Amino acid sequence: MRTRFRAIGSLLALVLGLWACGDGSTPPGSAPVDPDRAAYRESGPWAVGVTTVAWGEREIEFWYPVAPSDAAGRVRDAYYIRDWLPDVIDALLPADANPPFVTNAYRNAPASTEGPFPLVVFAHGAASFRMQSTFLTTHLASWGFVVVSPDYLERGLGNALGQAPNEPLEDTVVTRGAVDVAKAENTRSGGLLEGVITAARIAITGHSAGGTSSIRFGHEPDVVTYLPLAAGIFGDDVLLPEHPSMWLTGDIDAVVEVDRVVAAFEQAPSPARLVRVANAGHLAQSDLCAIGRDGGGIVQIALDAGLPVPPNLQRLGTDGCQPGALAPEAGWPVFNHFVTAQLRWAFGIDSEPVGLSAAVGADFPDADFTYEER
Repeated sequence: MRTRFRAIGSLLALVLGLWACGDGSTPPGSAPVDPDRAAYRESGPWAVGVTTVAWGEREIEFWYPVAPSDAAGRVRDAYYIRDWLPDVIDALLPADANPPFVTNAYRNAPASTEGPFPLVVFAHGAASFRMQSTFLTTHLASWGFVVVSPDYLERGLGNALGQAPNEPLEDTVVTRGAVDVAKAENTRSGGLLEGVITAARIAITGHSAGGTSSIRFGHEPDVVTYLPLAAGIFGDDVLLPEHPSMWLTGDIDAVVEVDRVVAAFEQAPSPARLVRVANAGHLAQSDLCAIGRDGGGIVQIALDAGLPVPPNLQRLGTDGCQPGALAPEAGWPVFNHFVTAQLRWAFGIDSEPVGLSAAVGADFPDADFTYEER
């Protein structure tokens, strides 16, 4: 395992710990004893529920903690990419060209009564959809977070294929709307999520263009941390939020080159952290490389069906899925652990950082990565 760590020393560790302490929204659970282990690489103590809430012409997905006993006997939820295709495109596909992706969540399972739980927003990428990274969103819910993922229709898969939203909105407006919907669901009498969410302080993460959205929304005063995935900065005059950040990327990303991510990390106000996974591409932080793998992947399935896939979408839909790239299942535990550890620290669930160091490298024998922090 090749790792690299740069830190100021014990004074920084003390400052980081003090920054994170004292959030009244702390859910049940205490930090593991050993702070140098990858404590969050596996699923947490809760099962996971998922539900969909309508918001105008958009929908918002919620993942939330569920008592394991309430998930017993239920069938895991699955989604289908063609659900986000425009009707004119969907009609061109054969009926059997619809590989499901089975997630680690249970549709409309009753929420845990051990909350309320902190709120995390997930922002999907370009030519994508709100369910694109369920490997991560379900993982976070298993560790005691409610994750909300709205449709950013302006950059969604439907829009990329010619179906524009009726009422375009700025991404920060969509994000704030999702937070407001979460607050409304928390107070809706008899609702599935009544009393489950605390949203006085929130966190945001997002992939690619969604990572850029997390940077923009990261300026909001109620954000405790922002975590761009496969996202960086384009230019030297970008004002980055003052809140703590974590930047996660793959070393072979040809869509958002790693140098752009490193430049963002180096310009971000401290405390800032950077995780670079070797041999991982742009889609390593999504479900997309695992969907339809037996048929050559989602782009190949579309091409085999005779769909006109523009070259830019072919490139975007295959970066990180190519032969020789790190397998999704090998990279997901790295991203899951570091995102979870950053969130637990930022919300004060862990009074000191747990697993936020290069020392956890030994716990990931299938993935090579570097870790830095300031």
